[in-house]
Amino acid sequence: MRDTQLSEPPEPTEHYIFPDSQTVVLECGFQWDSGPDRDPLELERITAHRAVRALAELCEGLIRPMTFSVTRHWVDEYGWPAVGKPSRGNWFLKTPQSPPDARAPYVDPQVMETATLDERSMLATVDRLLDDPCEAPEGQHLAWAEILIVHTWARLSDADRHIENNTLRIDDHDNKVRRVRVPLERADGHMWVTAPETGVWYPFLLRVDKSCGTVYPDGREYDEFIEMTIEVNWSLWWHSGEGRAMLDQAVGRLLRQGWRYSNPQPSPGPAPGT
Repeated sequence: MRDTQLSEPPEPTEHYIFPDSQTVVLECGFQWDSGPDRDPLELERITAHRAVRALAELCEGLIRPMTFSVTRHWVDEYGWPAVGKPSRGNWFLKTPQSPPDARAPYVDPQVMETATLDERSMLATVDRLLDDPCEAPEGQHLAWAEILIVHTWARLSDADRHIENNTLRIDDHDNKVRRVRVPLERADGHMWVTAPETGVWYPFLLRVDKSCGTVYPDGREYDEFIEMTIEVNWSLWWHSGEGRAMLDQAVGRLLRQGWRYSNPQPSPGPAPGT
């Protein structure tokens, strides 16, 4: 699937697949009632549902997930990971359209299949993971640990000038290959691309896990944090342009819903001479 020449290296293209991901990291804080009868599993469900809904909001019109993975473990009364692993600790959701190389990132997965991978099916998977019978050791309770979307399609800008003969050409800096040919798919009135072969980074990788949070100057205190990491693997959605504008719009929707950057953004310094 790669277009190379034996005599001379092909000319580089303007866009490329990064050797290392570029990241946007957001966090969301939760303030719990201090009542002693609050079910820990109820709180786990609240944070997990918030994570899934944020992923769905981020993906809207930009990313099409092809797999969804969520893990669980035991935690102590303070929320710290405890010794031992619960049964069926890794749940993996895919569709008939998932790529042949789509595998769970961890061993011994509980594999499920759905016709459509969307917010509803992801929420159902989280609920099954939390509700699956599993006897907790004394002083511990079940908690979700990590939510992953590894295999993705990404939407191209509608007038991308890098498209020729229904394919996109892009350099793969990770594998040190130029002008990789990426087939296009047209869906929902737009053009979408994904990794053309095994061993090539997918356009986006999304992860949500628990976090200690960062210190902001607003003085608000939270009982728990979750953190979303958006790994951008192709320059089409990182460098300035229509692709980056689509990413910024998606991140902006989460910021308006109460998410924030995981580190305070620097404030402008004083004007010269003040």
